[in-house]
Amino acid sequence: MSQDVKLQAEQREGLGKRAVAALRAQGKVPAVIQEHGKESVNILVGGPEILKAYNGVGKSQAIDLTIGTSKKLALIKEIEFMPLKHQVQHVVFQALKADEVVDAEVPIHITGEIPAENNRLVLLHTLETLMVRALPKDLPESLEISGESLTEIDDRLTVGDIKLPAGVELVEILATEDDEEKREEFLSQPIALVKDQTVVESDEGTELAEGESEADAVEAENGGDSDQGGATESNNPGGKKAKEDHGE
Repeated sequence: MSQDVKLQAEQREGLGKRAVAALRAQGKVPAVIQEHGKESVNILVGGPEILKAYNGVGKSQAIDLTIGTSKKLALIKEIEFMPLKHQVQHVVFQALKADEVVDAEVPIHITGEIPAENNRLVLLHTLETLMVRALPKDLPESLEISGESLTEIDDRLTVGDIKLPAGVELVEILATEDDEEKREEFLSQPIALVKDQTVVESDEGTELAEGESEADAVEAENGGDSDQGGATESNNPGGKKAKEDHGE
Protein backbone atom coordinates (compact mmCIF):
# COMPACT_ATOMS: atom_id res chain seq x y z
CA MET A 1 0.00 0.00 0.00
CA SER A 2 1.46 3.28 -1.07
CA GLN A 3 -0.84 5.72 0.70
CA ASP A 4 -3.44 5.92 3.42
CA VAL A 5 -6.85 6.94 2.08
CA LYS A 6 -9.65 7.52 4.57
CA LEU A 7 -13.35 7.71 3.77
CA GLN A 8 -16.27 8.58 6.04
CA ALA A 9 -19.58 6.74 5.54
CA GLU A 10 -22.93 6.42 7.27
CA GLN A 11 -25.54 3.71 7.62
CA ARG A 12 -28.23 3.80 4.94
CA GLU A 13 -31.86 3.32 5.92
CA GLY A 14 -33.81 4.12 2.75
CA LEU A 15 -33.62 1.26 0.22
CA GLY A 16 -36.41 2.13 -2.23
CA LYS A 17 -35.77 3.87 -5.54
CA ARG A 18 -37.40 7.11 -4.39
CA ALA A 19 -35.29 7.17 -1.22
CA VAL A 20 -32.11 6.51 -3.19
CA ALA A 21 -32.99 9.23 -5.73
CA ALA A 22 -33.51 11.72 -2.91
CA LEU A 23 -30.16 10.81 -1.36
CA ARG A 24 -28.38 11.20 -4.68
CA ALA A 25 -29.95 14.65 -5.04
CA GLN A 26 -28.20 15.53 -1.76
CA GLY A 27 -24.84 14.48 -3.16
CA LYS A 28 -24.83 11.10 -1.45
CA VAL A 29 -23.83 7.85 -3.16
CA PRO A 30 -25.47 4.54 -2.14
CA ALA A 31 -22.95 1.80 -1.48
CA VAL A 32 -22.68 -1.73 -0.15
CA ILE A 33 -20.01 -3.37 1.99
CA GLN A 34 -19.57 -7.08 1.28
CA GLU A 35 -17.78 -9.24 3.83
CA HIS A 36 -17.21 -12.99 3.66
CA GLY A 37 -19.59 -14.89 5.91
CA LYS A 38 -21.65 -11.82 6.80
CA GLU A 39 -24.66 -10.02 5.41
CA SER A 40 -23.99 -7.04 3.17
CA VAL A 41 -24.22 -3.63 4.83
CA ASN A 42 -25.92 -0.71 3.07
CA ILE A 43 -24.12 2.61 3.52
CA LEU A 44 -23.85 6.12 2.07
CA VAL A 45 -20.70 7.97 1.07
CA GLY A 46 -20.21 11.52 -0.17
CA GLY A 47 -20.06 11.89 -3.95
CA PRO A 48 -16.95 14.12 -4.18
CA GLU A 49 -15.21 12.10 -1.46
CA ILE A 50 -15.64 8.70 -3.11
CA LEU A 51 -14.60 10.13 -6.48
CA LYS A 52 -11.41 11.53 -4.93
CA ALA A 53 -10.72 8.22 -3.19
CA TYR A 54 -11.24 6.24 -6.40
CA ASN A 55 -9.00 8.58 -8.39
CA GLY A 56 -6.35 8.05 -5.73
CA VAL A 57 -6.38 4.29 -5.23
CA GLY A 58 -8.58 2.75 -7.93
CA LYS A 59 -9.53 -0.86 -7.23
CA SER A 60 -6.07 -1.97 -6.18
CA GLN A 61 -5.44 -0.21 -2.87
CA ALA A 62 -7.21 -0.49 0.48
CA ILE A 63 -9.25 2.33 2.01
CA ASP A 64 -9.76 3.06 5.71
CA LEU A 65 -13.56 3.16 5.82
CA THR A 66 -15.29 4.61 8.89
CA ILE A 67 -19.03 3.97 9.41
CA GLY A 68 -20.13 5.81 12.53
CA THR A 69 -17.86 4.43 15.26
CA SER A 70 -16.96 1.31 13.27
CA LYS A 71 -13.84 1.09 11.13
CA LYS A 72 -13.10 -1.29 8.28
CA LEU A 73 -10.33 -1.86 5.80
CA ALA A 74 -11.92 -2.16 2.35
CA LEU A 75 -11.31 -2.26 -1.39
CA ILE A 76 -13.46 -0.62 -4.03
CA LYS A 77 -14.65 -3.79 -5.73
CA GLU A 78 -17.07 -2.26 -8.24
CA ILE A 79 -17.92 1.34 -9.09
CA GLU A 80 -20.56 2.64 -11.48
CA PHE A 81 -20.76 6.11 -12.99
CA MET A 82 -23.80 7.98 -14.21
CA PRO A 83 -24.12 8.00 -18.00
CA LEU A 84 -22.48 11.03 -19.61
CA LYS A 85 -21.50 12.40 -16.19
CA HIS A 86 -18.34 12.08 -14.14
CA GLN A 87 -20.41 11.31 -11.04
CA VAL A 88 -20.43 8.10 -9.05
CA GLN A 89 -23.75 6.28 -9.02
CA HIS A 90 -23.07 3.19 -6.92
CA VAL A 91 -20.14 1.49 -5.16
CA VAL A 92 -19.48 -2.00 -3.86
CA PHE A 93 -16.78 -2.27 -1.19
CA GLN A 94 -15.10 -5.49 -0.16
CA ALA A 95 -14.16 -5.64 3.52
CA LEU A 96 -10.63 -6.91 4.16
CA LYS A 97 -8.63 -8.47 6.95
CA ALA A 98 -5.02 -7.39 7.22
CA ASP A 99 -3.79 -10.99 7.58
CA GLU A 100 -5.84 -12.51 4.72
CA VAL A 101 -5.03 -12.42 1.01
CA VAL A 102 -7.41 -10.63 -1.32
CA ASP A 103 -7.99 -10.54 -5.08
CA ALA A 104 -7.74 -7.10 -6.70
CA GLU A 105 -7.77 -5.63 -10.20
CA VAL A 106 -4.47 -3.86 -10.84
CA PRO A 107 -3.66 -1.66 -13.86
CA ILE A 108 -0.68 -2.42 -16.13
CA HIS A 109 1.69 0.48 -16.83
CA ILE A 110 4.28 0.41 -19.60
CA THR A 111 7.25 2.48 -18.46
CA GLY A 112 10.25 4.13 -20.07
CA GLU A 113 10.86 5.16 -23.65
CA ILE A 114 9.18 3.12 -26.39
CA PRO A 115 11.48 3.16 -29.46
CA ALA A 116 8.67 2.09 -31.81
CA GLU A 117 6.82 5.35 -31.20
CA ASN A 118 9.92 7.28 -32.24
CA ASN A 119 9.86 5.27 -35.48
CA ARG A 120 6.32 6.47 -36.25
CA LEU A 121 4.82 3.13 -35.29
CA VAL A 122 1.75 2.69 -33.08
CA LEU A 123 1.48 0.80 -29.80
CA LEU A 124 -1.84 -0.95 -29.31
CA HIS A 125 -2.71 -1.81 -25.72
CA THR A 126 -4.61 -5.10 -25.67
CA LEU A 127 -4.68 -5.76 -21.91
CA GLU A 128 -5.13 -2.96 -19.39
CA THR A 129 -5.46 -4.77 -16.04
CA LEU A 130 -4.77 -8.08 -14.32
CA MET A 131 -6.28 -9.74 -11.27
CA VAL A 132 -3.71 -10.32 -8.53
CA ARG A 133 -3.79 -11.95 -5.10
CA ALA A 134 -1.88 -10.59 -2.13
CA LEU A 135 -2.16 -9.40 1.44
CA PRO A 136 -3.67 -5.89 1.61
CA LYS A 137 -0.30 -4.40 2.56
CA ASP A 138 1.35 -5.98 -0.49
CA LEU A 139 -1.17 -4.91 -3.14
CA PRO A 140 0.66 -2.89 -5.80
CA GLU A 141 -0.65 0.36 -7.27
CA SER A 142 0.22 -0.99 -10.70
CA LEU A 143 2.15 -3.71 -12.51
CA GLU A 144 5.01 -2.04 -14.35
CA ILE A 145 6.82 -3.32 -17.41
CA SER A 146 9.45 -1.60 -19.53
CA GLY A 147 8.63 -0.71 -23.13
CA GLU A 148 12.28 -0.43 -24.22
CA SER A 149 12.15 -3.71 -26.18
CA LEU A 150 9.35 -2.48 -28.46
CA THR A 151 11.14 -1.32 -31.60
CA GLU A 152 9.66 -2.98 -34.70
CA ILE A 153 6.29 -4.00 -36.17
CA ASP A 154 4.79 -7.02 -34.37
CA ASP A 155 7.03 -6.61 -31.32
CA ARG A 156 4.98 -7.29 -28.22
CA LEU A 157 4.90 -7.44 -24.45
CA THR A 158 3.14 -10.39 -22.83
CA VAL A 159 1.79 -11.27 -19.41
CA GLY A 160 4.83 -13.49 -18.91
CA ASP A 161 7.12 -10.47 -19.28
CA ILE A 162 5.78 -8.88 -16.09
CA LYS A 163 7.96 -9.21 -12.99
CA LEU A 164 5.63 -9.45 -10.00
CA PRO A 165 6.44 -7.70 -6.72
CA ALA A 166 7.19 -9.86 -3.69
CA GLY A 167 4.08 -11.40 -2.16
CA VAL A 168 1.96 -10.88 -5.30
CA GLU A 169 0.53 -13.68 -7.45
CA LEU A 170 -1.63 -13.71 -10.58
CA VAL A 171 -5.09 -15.14 -9.93
CA GLU A 172 -5.25 -16.82 -13.33
CA ILE A 173 -1.94 -18.61 -12.76
CA LEU A 174 -3.19 -19.95 -9.43
CA ALA A 175 -6.40 -21.15 -11.12
CA THR A 176 -4.50 -23.00 -13.87
CA GLU A 177 -1.55 -24.37 -11.87
CA ASP A 178 -2.54 -27.95 -12.80
CA ASP A 179 -2.98 -27.16 -16.49
CA GLU A 180 0.34 -26.26 -18.08
CA GLU A 181 -1.16 -25.60 -21.51
CA LYS A 182 -3.68 -23.05 -20.20
CA ARG A 183 -1.05 -21.46 -18.00
CA GLU A 184 1.34 -21.00 -20.94
CA GLU A 185 -1.50 -19.67 -23.08
CA PHE A 186 -2.31 -17.08 -20.44
CA LEU A 187 1.33 -16.05 -20.00
CA SER A 188 1.68 -15.57 -23.78
CA GLN A 189 -1.27 -13.14 -23.95
CA PRO A 190 -0.07 -9.80 -25.38
CA ILE A 191 -0.27 -6.68 -23.26
CA ALA A 192 0.75 -4.43 -26.12
CA LEU A 193 1.49 -4.85 -29.84
CA VAL A 194 3.47 -2.66 -32.23
CA LYS A 195 1.62 -1.93 -35.48
CA ASP A 196 2.12 0.23 -38.53
CA GLN A 197 0.11 3.46 -38.49
CA THR A 198 -1.48 2.72 -41.86
CA VAL A 199 -2.70 -0.68 -40.65
CA VAL A 200 -4.26 0.91 -37.57
CA GLU A 201 -6.00 3.59 -39.64
CA SER A 202 -7.34 0.87 -41.93
CA ASP A 203 -8.60 -1.14 -38.96
CA GLU A 204 -10.38 1.93 -37.58
CA GLY A 205 -12.47 2.02 -40.72
CA THR A 206 -13.53 -1.61 -40.28
CA GLU A 207 -16.75 -2.18 -38.39
CA LEU A 208 -16.30 -4.46 -35.37
CA ALA A 209 -18.59 -7.41 -34.85
CA GLU A 210 -21.28 -7.01 -32.20
CA GLY A 211 -19.73 -7.25 -28.73
CA GLU A 212 -16.17 -7.25 -30.11
CA SER A 213 -13.60 -4.90 -28.61
CA GLU A 214 -10.55 -3.46 -30.35
CA ALA A 215 -8.37 -5.85 -28.33
CA ASP A 216 -10.47 -8.80 -29.57
CA ALA A 217 -10.06 -7.64 -33.16
CA VAL A 218 -6.29 -7.26 -32.79
CA GLU A 219 -5.96 -10.70 -31.23
CA ALA A 220 -8.16 -12.27 -33.91
CA GLU A 221 -5.82 -10.82 -36.51
CA ASN A 222 -2.86 -12.36 -34.70
CA GLY A 223 -4.50 -15.73 -34.10
CA GLY A 224 -4.75 -15.29 -30.33
CA ASP A 225 -7.31 -14.82 -27.64
CA SER A 226 -6.98 -12.00 -25.12
CA ASP A 227 -10.07 -12.87 -23.08
CA GLN A 228 -9.41 -13.38 -19.39
CA GLY A 229 -13.04 -14.31 -18.81
CA GLY A 230 -15.71 -12.10 -17.33
CA ALA A 231 -19.17 -11.87 -15.88
CA THR A 232 -22.29 -10.37 -17.34
CA GLU A 233 -23.64 -7.19 -15.81
CA SER A 234 -26.48 -9.05 -14.12
CA ASN A 235 -24.07 -11.39 -12.31
CA ASN A 236 -21.29 -8.90 -11.75
CA PRO A 237 -20.90 -7.63 -8.15
CA GLY A 238 -22.49 -4.20 -8.09
CA GLY A 239 -24.22 -4.88 -11.41
CA LYS A 240 -27.92 -4.81 -12.17
CA LYS A 241 -28.86 -7.86 -10.09
CA ALA A 242 -26.82 -6.78 -7.07
CA LYS A 243 -28.41 -3.31 -7.06
CA GLU A 244 -31.91 -4.72 -7.42
CA ASP A 245 -31.22 -6.90 -4.38
CA HIS A 246 -30.48 -3.71 -2.42
CA GLY A 247 -33.47 -1.71 -3.61
CA GLU A 248 -31.72 0.32 -6.31
